[in-house]
Amino acid sequence: MKKLLAFFFFFLISFFAFKDTYIYPYFDYQRLKSDAYVKRIRNQVEENNAYERKDLKKAVFRSKKLNVEIPRFLSQKKDERVLSADSNIWVDINLSTQTLCLFHGGGTNCFVVSTGMPWTPTPTGTYSIWTKLVSTTMSGPGYYLPGVPYTMYFYKGYGIHGTYWHNNFGQQMSHGCVNMKTPEAQFVFDRVSVGTRVVVHY
Repeated sequence: MKKLLAFFFFFLISFFAFKDTYIYPYFDYQRLKSDAYVKRIRNQVEENNAYERKDLKKAVFRSKKLNVEIPRFLSQKKDERVLSADSNIWVDINLSTQTLCLFHGGGTNCFVVSTGMPWTPTPTGTYSIWTKLVSTTMSGPGYYLPGVPYTMYFYKGYGIHGTYWHNNFGQQMSHGCVNMKTPEAQFVFDRVSVGTRVVVHY
């Protein structure tokens, strides 16, 4: 009996010594250096924040706090940035001209992009960026793309991201996402935050 109690006591000490419970508002990529962890959290957020496109004008990011247990060594370096959207920064995507313009405090920067093909169109409407990932894997019928850089999802699986598999910008090329040259995607990525408004139109 004493051995059983000792084992149980040791188990409790070990558990709390190596695990911390944090309540993260999932506003941004937390830089925890674990793709599996990011995927796990992203899946939870997708389940909690999957809203149908009933009223595009009200399609805004809805934050939810998640109770997540993570190893203590991963919790030592947390992203302490203030992760709130600046209303003076927004993204305009013109499907007719195949351009993306970033409006921000420093002015306006416009880039030639590639949006969805006619049979896989980029959805029009007003959205908000709901997550940012420095690198992610995208896959679907007929394609598998690992390491897609500087991804900014704005509606379900639709996002703005860097592109390494084609250079045909200015033409409709994608399955619905907005393809950018990687350096230009990084430029936008570094200036927007979760909650930044994204307007997609013809």
